[in-house]
Amino acid sequence: MHRKEKITYQPISARELLLEMKNLSELMIDLAYSAALFNDKELAEDVIELEERVDMLAYLLNMEIMIAARDVEDAKTLSGVARVASAADKISDAAGDIAAIVLQDIGVHPIIAKIFEKVEERLARISVPKNSPIIGKKLDDLDLASMGIDVIAIRRGRDWIIDPKDEEIITDEDILIVRGTQTGINEFKEKAGDKSVRTKEMKPRMLRKVEKFKEIVDRFAELKNISELMIDLAYSALMLNSKELAEEVYELEEQIDKLHTEFELLVLSSRFGKSEIKGILGLIRLGVAAEKISDAATEIAEVILRGIEPHPVLKMTIEEAEETVVYVRVSGDSPLVNKTLKEARIPEETGMWVLAIRKKDKCIRPKSNTRIEAGDILIASGYSDGKEDLIKLASPKTESLDIEDLEMND
Repeated sequence: MHRKEKITYQPISARELLLEMKNLSELMIDLAYSAALFNDKELAEDVIELEERVDMLAYLLNMEIMIAARDVEDAKTLSGVARVASAADKISDAAGDIAAIVLQDIGVHPIIAKIFEKVEERLARISVPKNSPIIGKKLDDLDLASMGIDVIAIRRGRDWIIDPKDEEIITDEDILIVRGTQTGINEFKEKAGDKSVRTKEMKPRMLRKVEKFKEIVDRFAELKNISELMIDLAYSALMLNSKELAEEVYELEEQIDKLHTEFELLVLSSRFGKSEIKGILGLIRLGVAAEKISDAATEIAEVILRGIEPHPVLKMTIEEAEETVVYVRVSGDSPLVNKTLKEARIPEETGMWVLAIRKKDKCIRPKSNTRIEAGDILIASGYSDGKEDLIKLASPKTESLDIEDLEMND
């Protein structure tokens, strides 16, 4: 029987508890997908350990909420905090479900791993050996940007450092969770002295299957990308008290439901061999987990759509700065046309951060290499001073759009 840690009240502020839940649950998504896609049992075990931590935090936060509620109005605003905490807990549970695919030796069909190796940013678990040349160096000294990678977390003993600062110093036997290109990851592994075995090349027979089942892979990639986009938009809606962004999340949930059904039908109707049954079960469970993540995002957005005034804890937890959201269509005369997001340098030029891009009837989570096209609608947030700068950059002769305008024009 699996023993659970005894719950003991700890005087930790609701803000600290919720912030840790949010950060851990988001990190767990990256770790869990990485563990499943690359069959990394150690990483999967880390996810399960973090899931236990988030469960504990959820109990402690519920205690804080009960103590803080003094009257009906308090209960109403604090219900939003409880809802967001519940959603963060569900995200961590979904990540745990993904990790279980690896730990239960179900595995994921190799076609998924191969495609993600080619088209998605990869994550890796890099161990720092005792004689590593990077021990004692700050992250800022390692020139990670030139390798196209980022350290998103450090495990030091039993402790996690989430989103470590540039000044963080690498110590003996640290475990670094790195995100970036495969080339950059390999380069950093060599620099760190980690001699773990790299992923084996796929056999020609399996490469042929990759092409044959490409539609399944494409559907799953969409499920993964949209569910993660929904989390970004939901937390942004909360931060900005934006009904428009919350509505975007609800629209995407309908898209996810349809995609998930199509994905499952494709998997079940495809001609896989008997030896591939476990991998197919892994595919189906990945799809279920992606839908659970999207449902959790919708739960966060619902706090805004139900008109619950965000509690100060929520505002402080996400971000204290006042920001605004802008929707702007990219016109044909915009200097952004045909540039990648990296080339466009929108944050540097305007102070606005692109949360999502609508391309025709699809809303996507943009990457640095996403190309901006005429007709795209940029959904961005940032300080109000940068709003007009972005409008002039994206659409020199027009103004920003309301959500109703977008629906009429699409």
